[in-house]
Amino acid sequence: MEVTVVGLGAMGGGMARSLLRSSTITRVSGFDLSEKLVSSFYEESKKAGKATEKLPSDLKLQNFVSSDTDVVLIVLVNEAQCQYTCFDGDASLESIMKEGSCVIVSSTVSAGWSKSAFQRFSKKNIQFCDCPISGGAARALKGEISIFCSGEPSSLKFIDPLLQAMGKEIHIVPGGAGMGSTVKMVHQLLAGVHIVVAAEALALAAKAGLDVNQMYDIVKGAAGNSWMFSDRGQRMIENPDKKVLSALAIFIKDMDIVYSEAKRLQSPIPLASAALQQFISGASLGLSKEDDSTVVRVYEAITGVSVNQSQSKFKEGDNVGEYWVLSDGTKEKIVEVGEEVRHQVVLSNEYTRVLKVKFPPNDTTWAHRHAEDSLYFFLVEGGLNVVNHVKGSDPECDCMEFGEVRYGTHKSDKPLVHRITNKNDTDMFCIDAEILKSPPVTSPLPLIADHHSLIKTRDRCRVYKLVLEPGQSVTVSYPFFHLAIVLKGSKIEKRIGSNAHSISWNKVMEIGDEEWCTPTIDLAISNVGETVFEQFIAEWR
Repeated sequence: MEVTVVGLGAMGGGMARSLLRSSTITRVSGFDLSEKLVSSFYEESKKAGKATEKLPSDLKLQNFVSSDTDVVLIVLVNEAQCQYTCFDGDASLESIMKEGSCVIVSSTVSAGWSKSAFQRFSKKNIQFCDCPISGGAARALKGEISIFCSGEPSSLKFIDPLLQAMGKEIHIVPGGAGMGSTVKMVHQLLAGVHIVVAAEALALAAKAGLDVNQMYDIVKGAAGNSWMFSDRGQRMIENPDKKVLSALAIFIKDMDIVYSEAKRLQSPIPLASAALQQFISGASLGLSKEDDSTVVRVYEAITGVSVNQSQSKFKEGDNVGEYWVLSDGTKEKIVEVGEEVRHQVVLSNEYTRVLKVKFPPNDTTWAHRHAEDSLYFFLVEGGLNVVNHVKGSDPECDCMEFGEVRYGTHKSDKPLVHRITNKNDTDMFCIDAEILKSPPVTSPLPLIADHHSLIKTRDRCRVYKLVLEPGQSVTVSYPFFHLAIVLKGSKIEKRIGSNAHSISWNKVMEIGDEEWCTPTIDLAISNVGETVFEQFIAEWR
């Protein structure tokens, strides 16, 4: 029997290699869009005496599936890739496979797609088996995966040598093609929920101040354990983002299949729906290509405590990586302000780092540490009310007016470690501009210019406010490096140079827009919009 495996990733590569050990499989070729994976498998197949005469130089499916191919095993990422390979590609399996041959799909696809594929292949006298899998890459390589097989009895008998070579637990699911995928769907509901519940439990343990390593050991030997808790829980603690064994995006795809099928059947799945949302939240944190165990970071983003770094001994202190023991006994890890998820770095150079701080009502930041002198520009119209909890002090209410500017001496004096809770009924909005060092050009005297007023002076900076009514203009020279922050937006026209050799441009400026500017001579600024324009000019000294 000659077999071609399409998809040589973690699972497909292991399954293909398990076929090399089978005495009933005479030829095994592997196709993938990765030349490295194809070449590596070809050398192993050649060593096992089961390779084709030579490795095709062109990575096209038709070069790996011939008239002698008896079975094509598909182990691809998703349904769309299976559809393209089987039916929609320039050289689809439907068009190139011989009569009597068989296509096995081991990817996780919907039952409806499997049934449709069976019908289409049957019209070409090509057999089709729906055989999704479970077990992970290590078990695939050993030939010990679980396989959920459905299809015509004669087809399942035809591919039995492959199933025996690849699987330890082979389940024949009656009802024809599509039923194997239905079993996999229900299985993935459990798997996905168990992963998310493992993350939830460990995050709660860490937030409560427990040693998560001890918690993990306790659960493993108790009734609350599951296979996913044992496997993914260990990764959450020891290997949060180094090695990807199963990408988070795969569970978004699988749980979406669960959701769609449950909706069609009108069967309630509240736990699976909640788990899907947590995986989607993980993707929004940029974790799609990371291991699915990194869904724990969704909880870490909320609790402010890192599961993988929660140890039996906590070092309390004021430095990044140390812990703040709160009044209720919970321990929260202190992060550098740029690592706090509500602080987004929007501008960075050798002179400044600018962070945009924006989060909803009643939300609280992680414990974070400011170690650089900073300017704070508060941009909530109507004013802002917060609870500011500084480490070492009781939480205090604080109010900031719209357009208020404050200066924090976090380097000149001492670092600030605190947590902020937004008590407004609108989003918190603030610009945090760190003063890292003095630029090469500074001005000894304050700026005197029309429409500019000096509102704050400190040893490392001066802050001016520029105000232009609609139709007003000003020509100004800024003999210093500065950070410009928009307080009230409008459409602005700027021009540099004389009338004969000038450069001009228009831009709609919005509240919170920031720009780092070098010294400028004779810059003409005009408000060509319909609203008042106000901008902070923060001079670096």
